[in-house]
Amino acid sequence: MKKFFYYLLTAFFAINLGQINAQNNTLPNNGLTHKMSDSEKLNMGFLSKNTFSTNPPVGPVRNIAEFEPAEAVIIAYLNGFGLPYSVIKDLSNTGKIIIIAKSSNQSSIMTSLNSNGVNTANCSFLTATAIDSWWTRDYTGWFIADSSNRVQVVDFTYNRPRPNDDASTALEANLLGITMFGMDLVHTGGNYMCDGYNNAISTVLVDEENTSLTEIQIQQTIHDYLGINNYMIRPDAQGAYIEHIDCWAKLLAPDKILVDSVPATDPRYSQYEAAAAYFASTICPYGYNYKVTRVLIAGSAETSTAEPYSNSYIFNNRVFVPIKGGTSAAHDTAALIAYRKAMPGYIVKGYTASGGAVWYGTDALHCRTHEIADRQMLYIEHYPLYGLINSSTGYDINAKVVSYAGNAIENNYPIIVYKVNQSGTWDSIPMTYASYLSYHGNIPTQNSGDTVFYYIKAKDVTGKLAYHALMGKADPYFFIADGTNIGTPELYINPVISFFTYPNPSKGNFFVFLNSNHSDNASIQISDITGKLIYNDNFDFETGMNQKIINLNNVAQGIYIINIETASERIFKKVTIIK
Repeated sequence: MKKFFYYLLTAFFAINLGQINAQNNTLPNNGLTHKMSDSEKLNMGFLSKNTFSTNPPVGPVRNIAEFEPAEAVIIAYLNGFGLPYSVIKDLSNTGKIIIIAKSSNQSSIMTSLNSNGVNTANCSFLTATAIDSWWTRDYTGWFIADSSNRVQVVDFTYNRPRPNDDASTALEANLLGITMFGMDLVHTGGNYMCDGYNNAISTVLVDEENTSLTEIQIQQTIHDYLGINNYMIRPDAQGAYIEHIDCWAKLLAPDKILVDSVPATDPRYSQYEAAAAYFASTICPYGYNYKVTRVLIAGSAETSTAEPYSNSYIFNNRVFVPIKGGTSAAHDTAALIAYRKAMPGYIVKGYTASGGAVWYGTDALHCRTHEIADRQMLYIEHYPLYGLINSSTGYDINAKVVSYAGNAIENNYPIIVYKVNQSGTWDSIPMTYASYLSYHGNIPTQNSGDTVFYYIKAKDVTGKLAYHALMGKADPYFFIADGTNIGTPELYINPVISFFTYPNPSKGNFFVFLNSNHSDNASIQISDITGKLIYNDNFDFETGMNQKIINLNNVAQGIYIINIETASERIFKKVTIIK
C-alpha cells in the first residue's frame, strides 16, 4: 500500500510539473524566473534526495575552482539561450561550449549560432530528452581531482523540483567519460564557490535546505566529497529570496574576493559592509588576509535597475561581466575598472542582456554558465612567499606539479621566472625534483629593500603549459628582501610594528602592508618634502599582517614621507610618486 501511494504521488508530481511546463513551453526558459513558481513550491517535497547518492571518492580530493583552467563551458537551450549571442560568440573563441538541448532543436540552434558569428567548431551538444531551465550553474556538478589525480564530478540534489535538470550531471559525466559521485545534500551551484585550496563559501541557505542535518554534518559531507577543510557558511548580505553567494560576492583567485557595495542609504548596507569586513579580516590560503575588491551597485533590491556585477563568469583568461547600460553606465564603467585592477592579465569585458536573456540582481550571466574543468590540466600547487624575508641562502620556492592527464613533466621544468624590482629583467631558474610530484628551487639572495617578483611555469611532454600565479608575469607574486639573516616570510624591522609600501614607486595608488604583534589604532600621515600634510587618516589594525589602500592620484610627482604613529611607536618611510 505504501508503494502504491508513493507511485501515486510521484505520478502526480510528474504530471503536475509537466502541466506547468506545457503551459509555457513556447517561452524562453519555459517562462520560468529564478524565483520558484507557486506550483513548484507545492512540489518541493518531492525532491529526489538520496536517489543518486554514492560513496564519496577516496581521499584526498581537491575541489577545482572556477578560475582554474577549463576545457569547456556548459549552457542550456530552452526556447532560446539565457545568454546574448555576444557572450556565446566570445565563449566560443575562448574554449569549447557544450549545449544541453533536445535533439529536435539542435539543427536550428546551429543555424542561429552560425548566423550570429559563433565559432561552431567549438560547439557540441549534450542531448537531453527534456530540459526544465537554463540555469546550468545551479544544477550541473562540481569538479574534483581525486586521489589518483584524475578529474571527476560530484553531484548533489538540486534545490528545485526540476527532475530533468537534476539528471544533467549524470549525462555530463557520461559524455565526458568520468566518474560521478552523488552527494546526499540539497544544494545549488549559485550558492557555492571554492578556491582550489580546500576552502569554500556558501550562505546559510545550505543550512536552511538541509534541516535534517546539523551544520557539522553538512561540513563533513562537503569535506568527504569535495575535500573542503574550511567551509565558510555566511549570512546572506543581499537579503533577497534567492540567498545565493554569487549574487553579491565572487572569488577571483585564492587570495582575492569581490564583494558588492551598496549606498549607505540602502537597508542592507550594514550587511554588505559586514560581509566585506569578514573577508578582509580572514586569512586566505596563502597566509595573509583576503584582498577584497568592492564594486558599487545601485542597491540590494531586485528591481529593473539592479546591477549584477558579482554574477560574472571567469573562463580561462577572460572575465564576462553582466552590465546594464543606460542609467547604469557610470556604475558599469567603475565595475569593469575594478575587475581589471583586481585581475591583471585577464581580458575583462562587459555584456548587456538582449532578447529573452534579461539580467537581474538575482540572476545573470554566472547563473547560466558552468565551467567544465580541464581533464588534461597541468596543476601547480604553491604557497607564495610574501612580506619581508631575511635570508643569506636565497629564497626557497616549493611546488607540487601534476598532470591530470597522467603526462610526464617536460625536462628542465618547472621553472621559477623572477625579476628584481620593477625595472628588472625577467630571468628563470629550473626547479629540481624533490620527491613525489614535488619540486624545489631557490631565488638568489638580493640586496636589502629589493622587491622580488616571481611566478612558476610548468610544461608537460605534450606541450601543455601552466602558471602559478595564473596570469604569470602580468600578476606575479612578490616579496621584499630584508638583509641576509636567515628568517621566515614575516615583517620584522621593529619588534612591535613594521610596514612597507607596494608598489614603490607608484603613480599614486599603493598598498601599505603593516605587520604587528598586537592590535591597535594608528594614524597615517603623508607629507611632501616641505612638511606640508597631504593625507591624514586613522587605521585600525589587528595582530599579524594588515593592508590599507592609499590613493594619492591628485598629488604631484615627487618624494613623500609616510608617518605611521601609534600610542607607543612612530615609523617613517619614503614613497616615490611618478606620473
